[in-house]
Amino acid sequence: MGIDINEMLEKARNLKVQKQLKQDEFVLTENKLSIAQTELENCQKARIIVQEVANKTQEKIEFQISNLVSLALSAVFPDPYEFKVKFVQRRNRTECDLLFVKNNEEVEPLSAAGGGAVDIASFALRVAIWSIKKTRPVFIFDEPGKFLSRDLQNKFSALIKELSYRLQVQFIIVSHIPEIQSCSDRVFSCVNKNGISFVESVDSL
Repeated sequence: MGIDINEMLEKARNLKVQKQLKQDEFVLTENKLSIAQTELENCQKARIIVQEVANKTQEKIEFQISNLVSLALSAVFPDPYEFKVKFVQRRNRTECDLLFVKNNEEVEPLSAAGGGAVDIASFALRVAIWSIKKTRPVFIFDEPGKFLSRDLQNKFSALIKELSYRLQVQFIIVSHIPEIQSCSDRVFSCVNKNGISFVESVDSL
């Protein structure tokens, strides 16, 4: 049986072409792998930068909120808690813990402190968050300080006045507490008679 030289040459050419295609595919795959590796390294670098920025931002927020709320507590209470904001990672998510601190011991505000301290912290927390966002400078509060003992109401009223002046914000407050009314620039009396509300301006007490 004779050997067909032309057929052998054709097969050799086909094998050479297939080899070149495989080499080209290998080079292309190497290039893609190199690009992917570069993109991965860039993403990792970007992630580190973003995390650093996030950490610095969180530290700034922690300080700003903790400081303002702690100052509010110290302005009202003779032996105040320190307020602490702490960002923590849980279940691959960033969560924020709000804590009271006294004698280096951290406690949950709602379970370990009196209603008055929580009331003041809640009030100051809203103001502190506003100080970061700086949205419209108007607050509406319904009975703030209602859990605060009567002997501390004057200090809370002075705190409201001071925050309004220093931050240039307006507080619109619904309250039955005389000490709160006494610090107001304007007082309105609202009386319900037979299902009808009557509102009139009265002199600040």
